[in-house]
Amino acid sequence: MDQDPDRALIRELSSDDDATRRRALGALYDRYHGRVFGIAYRVLGSAADAADVTQEVFLQVGDRIGGFRGDASLTSWLYRVTLNLAIDARRKRLRRPAQSLSAATGETEADVSEGRPGTAAPPEDPAAASLRAEREHRVREALDRLSPKLRAVAVLRYFENLSYDELAEVLDTSIGTVKSRLNRAHAALERLLR
Repeated sequence: MDQDPDRALIRELSSDDDATRRRALGALYDRYHGRVFGIAYRVLGSAADAADVTQEVFLQVGDRIGGFRGDASLTSWLYRVTLNLAIDARRKRLRRPAQSLSAATGETEADVSEGRPGTAAPPEDPAAASLRAEREHRVREALDRLSPKLRAVAVLRYFENLSYDELAEVLDTSIGTVKSRLNRAHAALERLLR
C-alpha cells in the first residue's frame, strides 16, 4: 500500500492521458488550494492577489510536474512554488501600489485560513471585533515590513505550523538558517509591534 497519498497524484499528473492529468490537477487543487491561498494571502495581504497567485501555482504545477524530482515532498514543492510566486507578485505590486479591497469585503483572517475569501464571519461582540481587527491590522502591517525571507519563514511557521525540518525543506536551506531567520523575524516583529 502507498503510504504517501501524493505519490498517486504525482503519477497521474505525469500521465500521458489529458483526462487523467486534469482529474489529478483537480484533486491536487481540492486538497491544497486552501493552504496555498492562505500562504499567498499572508505574503501579499490581498485576497484578489492571493487568488491570482493560487491559480498560477496550480497552472505551473500542472505544467512543471515533469521537473519534480521527488527530493522533497509534493507539499514542500507546492509551498515553495507558492512562496516564489507570491514574493514575485508582491515585488511587482510594490512597484505600483494598489489598495486592497479585503477590508471593504468584510473578509476575516478565519476566512483566509479556510481559503474562503469574502465569506462573512459569525456575529461578534463589537468591542471584541474592533480589538481583534486592530490587532490583525497591526500584525499584517508588521509582516508587510519584513523582508521576503523573514516574512516567508514567519508565515510558514506561525500560520501554516510547519516544523523546522519542513521549513528547511520548503525554503531549501538548513535548519540553522531557519532558526536564525525566525529569530530575526521575532526581533523585527517585536520592534514593529511595540
